[in-house]
Amino acid sequence: MYIAKKWLKIITLFMVASSASVMSLQVHAASPFLKLEQQLSDSSPSDALTLLNEFQLEPISTTAYNRAKLHFLYGKQYARNRLLEQSIASYDMAIVLAKPLMGSELLIESYLGRSFARYLQTNDPEVYCSDRAKALVLARRQSNRELLAKSLTQNAFCFNKVTNVHHGIALLDEAMLLIDTEDKANYNRKAMIFNATGSLYRTVGLHKRGYVNFEKAYQNWSEIDDTQDMFNMLHNMISEAVKLGDWEKARDNIEQQFLLAVKASEFNDFGFFAHLNAGRVELATHNYVDAIEHLEQAISLKDTTREQYFITSSYLFLAQAYLRSGDVEQAAAMARIFKQDSTFPKNMSSMTLKADAIIALEQQQYLSAINALLEVIDKERQKNKQIIDNEVIDLALEHNSTLAEFENQLLANKLAINELSLAAVADKQRIYDLRVSLFFLVATVLLIAILFLWQSRKAFKHSAQTDFLTGIANRAHVFNRGQRMIDRAIKKKHPLAVIIFDIDNFKSINDQYGHQVGDLAIKAVAKRGERWLRDCDLIGRIGGEEFLIVLPDVTEADAILISERLREGIASQAFKFDDVVIELTVSIGVAALKPPQTRLTDLVNLADKGLYKAKFSGKNRVYLIEQFA
Repeated sequence: MYIAKKWLKIITLFMVASSASVMSLQVHAASPFLKLEQQLSDSSPSDALTLLNEFQLEPISTTAYNRAKLHFLYGKQYARNRLLEQSIASYDMAIVLAKPLMGSELLIESYLGRSFARYLQTNDPEVYCSDRAKALVLARRQSNRELLAKSLTQNAFCFNKVTNVHHGIALLDEAMLLIDTEDKANYNRKAMIFNATGSLYRTVGLHKRGYVNFEKAYQNWSEIDDTQDMFNMLHNMISEAVKLGDWEKARDNIEQQFLLAVKASEFNDFGFFAHLNAGRVELATHNYVDAIEHLEQAISLKDTTREQYFITSSYLFLAQAYLRSGDVEQAAAMARIFKQDSTFPKNMSSMTLKADAIIALEQQQYLSAINALLEVIDKERQKNKQIIDNEVIDLALEHNSTLAEFENQLLANKLAINELSLAAVADKQRIYDLRVSLFFLVATVLLIAILFLWQSRKAFKHSAQTDFLTGIANRAHVFNRGQRMIDRAIKKKHPLAVIIFDIDNFKSINDQYGHQVGDLAIKAVAKRGERWLRDCDLIGRIGGEEFLIVLPDVTEADAILISERLREGIASQAFKFDDVVIELTVSIGVAALKPPQTRLTDLVNLADKGLYKAKFSGKNRVYLIEQFA
């Protein structure tokens, strides 16, 4: 491998030498900016803009390319300072000047730069994605792998709907093949891939995976101390933590945002976003007084940012906080300010409907308010229906496998770099070569052995805990883990409930359609039931067509509501197996953890009695057995 790399370097040097005249022209063209660009990258946003204003092109250097380059640098620095109108205007000039220079990489960078400024200004893919598409077309004609990877990654963000997310996944898979994983300078590109991956996972509702990838992007940007992108990733991580209901992570990340706002005071809008996110979290956790305080503070800082989408959104969040605290008049006033923004993205129609509902409520137009909220629910239901489509999720998981291979390559290269650094101490080239070869041989064998053992252990553990037919937990695992969940609930004095349900008239299904269809019915009910649960809930198959659910942090009343949704979710839509269409229902028994109960079996027995009551009461029912001392 080392010898192959050595010959590759020789061939590369020969190719570079053969094109020396072309390269010298490019270096000469770029030379007026070499020192300037380094100074700009090392400066704060405001200082960089001052440096750029003081820079002047020599008359001999005022070519079309150099003038385009100067406008490009202005566009980039204006964007860093969130002067978005000026940024877009500068990129416009750069694009006009660079277009005649066919094949210019500067034209591609200018399209991507203008797209980023428009993203900050509108957050609307219909506005900023056309530039990214143009950049990708041009980048595919170049031999610059880094620039193509950048264009692919930027375009992946544009496929932010469940119906087209697979296109974004394909672009990211292609980008990963282009990244030089051995190049430390590629921290930024790796971070962008993780960022885009997190965004796509968020689109298909895989919020836990979304959070993990945004966190990896944050870690890569922290390696190069990219404060602004670190802050942006904290923003994304907070949004995912809110979706997951993980308030501890959300508040930890908000605390980091406030620390960065103090540490990097040159970024004026950090305080706005930190208060905006704190308000969102307090609103979601029903701390309405604190939510109002943070959101009002964010709005007072609105002049520090040019990201209009988030300014406008803050008014709607504040309207919701006022409404939930009982101040309908103030809520409607904030909703009206929200509605004044005619540039608000059309794809965020659910937010507009919420504002309409608040205003209608203040005007005592209760039917209009209810209809607006029902339309929001319909939109969310349609989105969730698309999200739970198996093909969409399978595509996301396939991408996760590719991403895992990419990360393994990063780790392998990091180990190789460390080993090469140690081997560099050796005086003799022959000993050095042998050590490197031996390292790769041993590392490869060990890595294969570790992966094999890890996969074998993982597969064995999964097999031992999983029901062979449905893929959910089997009886032994659900009882073992369920008891641990009860022990934890008792220790922390948290509520917990269990649900037992089975398929009504299952024997008649087997008798009429055969056991194959019966098995398909069991699998389908398990899958549909699983979709109604949280990640922290536990579902398992404990008998032929009988299932057990353990719900931590759920009260008796909430358990009944969940059971009703589960029952309605199964009964509301017929199951289709090839040409066989069956309408299935389930009967459900519910029991809640109450002193002096300490065993899962006690709760299961109570819920089982409820199940029999539901059966004998007509089936397709939910029944709660009250516990008496």
